[in-house]
Amino acid sequence: MSAKPRIERAALEVFAAHGVDGATTKLIAARAEVSEGAIYRHWKSKDELAIGLFMAAHKRLSDLIEAEAGAVHGVAAKAAALVKAYCTAADEDWTLFSFHLLQLHHFLPYYQDDGRDPVTLVETIIKYAMMKMELPPGDPRVVAAMAIGVITQTAQNKAYGRLGDDALSAHAPLMTAAVLAVLKAR
Repeated sequence: MSAKPRIERAALEVFAAHGVDGATTKLIAARAEVSEGAIYRHWKSKDELAIGLFMAAHKRLSDLIEAEAGAVHGVAAKAAALVKAYCTAADEDWTLFSFHLLQLHHFLPYYQDDGRDPVTLVETIIKYAMMKMELPPGDPRVVAAMAIGVITQTAQNKAYGRLGDDALSAHAPLMTAAVLAVLKAR
């Protein structure tokens, strides 16, 4: 493995252990077994490295939501697709997913709204389902926040060690039922 992927993986592990603010390039370099200079050959700063990792996870999750939800029809299938997208991202790379989840507050100010972020995609799915009268009327922003919250709160509890070592997808059936209940409630 070349230096750049080793540095990215090491940075994720250090960010997970110490938070972005508590991480140092010295810790990242030691974990990756490279010099600090090797980090600066690829990124201008630790923050640029962290933002890049965050945005990669954000884009991957958006791509999964678009692909999964775009391939199915109906509210129940879309709810299952939403859960599947989050579970796929989490199960593919838990360290990256949990970094994204636990650092949202830190990096969202850097996000340039293009309408392809996970939240906006879910809001749009819900809005169209409401327009087609597949869901009761409501504020799609609030309903999306509640539906996503079912998944992210479960993932957060996993990140905090409250759910054991199971893959997030082990909880997909229950999360799907809860998301569907949120979507249909009013």
